[in-house]
Amino acid sequence: MTVQKSAPLDTGEDFVELPEPLTERPPADRFCDLVLTGGVASGVVYPWAILEIARAFRFKSIGGTSVGAMAAALAAAAEYGRRNGYDDGFEVLRRAPGDLAKPGPRGLRTKMLSLFQPAPDGQRLFDLFVGAVDIYGETRRSRVPRWLRLLWPILSSYRVPALWGAALGLLIGRGNGAGLLLTIPVCALLAVVWLGLRPDLIKGLVKNDLGLCRGKTQPGRDPKTDPGLVEWLDKGIQLAAGLGREDAPLTFRDLWSAPASPGAPRVAVRDGDERRLRSINLELITTNVTHGRPYRLPLQDETDRVYFEPEALRLFFPDRVVDAMVKVARPYAPASEFDPPAGEAAKSEGLLELPRGDLPILVAARLSLSFPLLFSAVPLWAVDHEMPRKDRQLKRCWFSDGGLCSNFPIHLFDAAVPRWPTFGLWLGQRNPFRRNVFVWLPETHLQGSRDSWQRFDPTDPGTPVQARERADKPLGFLAGFLLAAGLTAKDWQDHSAMRLATARNRVARLALRPGEGELHIGMPRKRILRMARRYGTASGKLFVERYADAPGERATPAWQEQRWVRLQALLVGLRGWLKGAASAAASQAHAVPMGEAIDDARHGPPLRGGDDGARALSDEEAEQLQALLAGIEQLEERFRVNDARQPYKPMPAPELRLRTPV
Repeated sequence: MTVQKSAPLDTGEDFVELPEPLTERPPADRFCDLVLTGGVASGVVYPWAILEIARAFRFKSIGGTSVGAMAAALAAAAEYGRRNGYDDGFEVLRRAPGDLAKPGPRGLRTKMLSLFQPAPDGQRLFDLFVGAVDIYGETRRSRVPRWLRLLWPILSSYRVPALWGAALGLLIGRGNGAGLLLTIPVCALLAVVWLGLRPDLIKGLVKNDLGLCRGKTQPGRDPKTDPGLVEWLDKGIQLAAGLGREDAPLTFRDLWSAPASPGAPRVAVRDGDERRLRSINLELITTNVTHGRPYRLPLQDETDRVYFEPEALRLFFPDRVVDAMVKVARPYAPASEFDPPAGEAAKSEGLLELPRGDLPILVAARLSLSFPLLFSAVPLWAVDHEMPRKDRQLKRCWFSDGGLCSNFPIHLFDAAVPRWPTFGLWLGQRNPFRRNVFVWLPETHLQGSRDSWQRFDPTDPGTPVQARERADKPLGFLAGFLLAAGLTAKDWQDHSAMRLATARNRVARLALRPGEGELHIGMPRKRILRMARRYGTASGKLFVERYADAPGERATPAWQEQRWVRLQALLVGLRGWLKGAASAAASQAHAVPMGEAIDDARHGPPLRGGDDGARALSDEEAEQLQALLAGIEQLEERFRVNDARQPYKPMPAPELRLRTPV
């Protein structure tokens, strides 16, 4: 009887229909890429979407941010297992929603909530966070303002300082009946803030590496029965890859070198080799807040060198994972003349360079999954090149959520002309005018080019009821505007990219309702499972329906259209980028024409400095550059002659730009 009762709780069959186990074997040459957006608890939709796509496609490149990075890591591990003949790799993903939704230890609603384990000094703040998210995620209307309903849990959690403050207010207002009505609540609130919230913020958040949860299992809890998020993810990655719990952690190089099929030889891929050589390519986004920019993991650019202190990372990861990193990492050494020599002056003792190909994918996923304040930032070290050269040192950097800069990196695997489709899953909000549309994937290139709206204006009939009720409350309107402005600053690149003809009909919009996903880590069991089914299974099947060709077919209409649009967009972008290139290269207005500059470079270095490029060109190098310059001029002329024959003009028109590889 016990087994019969626990099985549905472990799988979720008591609420939803569980997907069938993965038994399909996609064609050996049918690949896809996948990009997953961040969204904290919204990530419960990903496992079953990945499962459905895997029935028809083999994953080549997988990318994501935040919770999307977690799901991407599990998908890459499962694909690794499949390539090595382990047929149950995707079973981890099939069972993940049910596992997250089952009742949690310590009497918690779900296991998902139990994975978020705050430091003891931050427990009260964490409980208030969960309660506040619950209150502000309610869809039902109430006459009691939400802020007032939140006040009681605060006073209850900090009742001791509240009572002390109330007693002080009683003494201050003694003898003044009207004054007591003011002094008691004011003093109680001040005491709660100063004696309760302030110490908890300092000890439970700031001193916990700027977050409530480090992700690792808290001391005193069993990582097998009551794991933290990191141990839960570590177990999932290892099981999906067909590895043991105590085996060496799965690394990026393991993915790169995976055989094309069971029994095939492994691929030898080194750091710095082209990405196209990787058998399975996993790329995740994190944010170096100290540097104010995103980083792509595994690190690829030579200027992206960061270092770790093993004991600091043991607070975030199992010892087995840190030991594996220490085994392959190199001690700090200067990489160029701009770096300080190793030693005490540079404060480099004990610091090891963060591995690239040999980095465990668990570490990369956690670096991406660092939602500010909820999760602690991860400390790594880098050379401070703003210091005078003789004084330069390695200093601590703080790595936080990848979604701060790139929450939906749909550009990660773009190619001029793609060989296989790149699918994207975007976690958005329900359209108030299409309330019954849960998942939308544009059918043709004509759809999806218009903007989505952030609905905070109380005069907009599409704005939620609670916001419309703020029409006579200017401060509520202001708060909605400021929130929308912050989200715009964070997500404008993602929203703009989805409008492009090259992207929009390969991105499924998952239209979540209020209270579904986002910061609602305490969602009830039923909601988790229904989200997994309603959004995850549906979106995965939709991609397969549109893009997986039937036996005997060469390509589906959607994939044929996508490749055609990508080619035309490439031509439009090149035309705009090269327009005027020939005349600019030949210009003599306060400049040396580029052809002459190439010839002059035979006799003297064209660059200043001591790098390899600061030398004179050989005759062969100069001839090659002249030929390429002539080719650019010829291509520009060809565009000019054929300008009227462009068969398709993508809207909005794309632009080509040189940018850093993020």
